Amino acid sequence: MPSIPPKPPCCWASADPPSRCASRRNKRPAMLYRLALSAALLATTPAFAATCPAPGQWIDAAGSPVSASAVLDKALAAQTVLLGERHATPAHHQWQADTIAALAAKGPVVIGLEQLPREAQPALDRWVAGELDEAAFLSESKWAERWGHDFTAYRPVFELARARKIPMKALNVDRAFVRKVGREGFDKAAADGKSPISKPAAADPAYAAKLADTFREHMREASPEAIARFIDAQQVWDRAMAEAIVTALRDNPGAHVAAIMGWGHVADGHGVAHQLKALGAPLVLTAIPVKPGEGCEPKAGAADLLFGAE
Repeated sequence: MPSIPPKPPCCWASADPPSRCASRRNKRPAMLYRLALSAALLATTPAFAATCPAPGQWIDAAGSPVSASAVLDKALAAQTVLLGERHATPAHHQWQADTIAALAAKGPVVIGLEQLPREAQPALDRWVAGELDEAAFLSESKWAERWGHDFTAYRPVFELARARKIPMKALNVDRAFVRKVGREGFDKAAADGKSPISKPAAADPAYAAKLADTFREHMREASPEAIARFIDAQQVWDRAMAEAIVTALRDNPGAHVAAIMGWGHVADGHGVAHQLKALGAPLVLTAIPVKPGEGCEPKAGAADLLFGAE
């Protein structure tokens, strides 16, 4: 989406929260690699044309309006609901909280979080149990170090979970492993038997081609091997979240998982949904918030649902 500014080059699959970006600007090769990864995430954002949801309106992938009750029915029919976001955008996180609240009113839900690795699970459990105030949670979870975006924007989701005792599940893996995959490729990085995830399913050819094109835009002389490592690193996040979602479904029979994540992981079914399918997880619903007025009609299959979020 051209009107959305690119993320800072030290974000997302680079494994660096925003607070660390300034100290690493002089490392050109690493910065270019991170920039390419960040751009790849944005490249998977759906393309929009003229039709756009009004503020507070849902539309399907064809651009047709969908009622809130019909959306809830669709969500209840799915086992997993992937809720996209532009990180730290308050309207997006309020939309996520409202959607999860509606789903939770109908039955048990687990909230999945891209924002934290599995090592932060004890802090999430203590937050939901009411054992930590916000400052203690941020410290114990290492939010600033591990994610870096302003927690205030995410507060509606966290306060909902705490108030209703909705379990929260850390979906991600330690960023050091992502960096290792980016340097070595998945097979070599996992050769020691200590990989936190199984090998990701092969990328859809269209997805792989898009990632390769993005990488070449930033590293014109990139070798095929470097491109392959780049694609591997991109997919580590998707696979990690998919595996954690499957675990949450297994550990919470009858519950839905509502997972919040950057919309590059949601768009076109190439990211987490693709890995979930490979793992045999059925019935996934994808939804992406869109700022009204930008021209928001999605290309076919970008997401099952879009929502107009101011």
